[in-house]
Amino acid sequence: MTPREANVLLTQAALLDGRLRREPEERAQMATAWAQVLGDVPLQPALEALAAHYREQTRSVMPADIAALVDELPAGDAADVDGRAWLSSRGIDPVAFEARLAAGDRPSRALRELGAGAGS
Repeated sequence: MTPREANVLLTQAALLDGRLRREPEERAQMATAWAQVLGDVPLQPALEALAAHYREQTRSVMPADIAALVDELPAGDAADVDGRAWLSSRGIDPVAFEARLAAGDRPSRALRELGAGAGS
């Protein structure tokens, strides 16, 4: 997982859990730290693990939760999908999303305004 992919993961987590909402600079630092811990975890299985975590837990997610849940996924579910593909699959232009982040928008706001729906 790259820092950009970790940012996508953290943005999705913040949409589910308000305790994870951060200012852009802190979110970037968090994404870098999470990417270091989850470097061998592909984005798509991490997103699936995030959803699984919040189906069962009320506490905030941590990198260890994602790693453990990804390890529990059947091998066929661990497709390596990059952040741009994930955004595109949800009808969001990755270039527009990255431009919004570069302009200082919060990832959650950019996702919401670019069309991320409740089923994302």
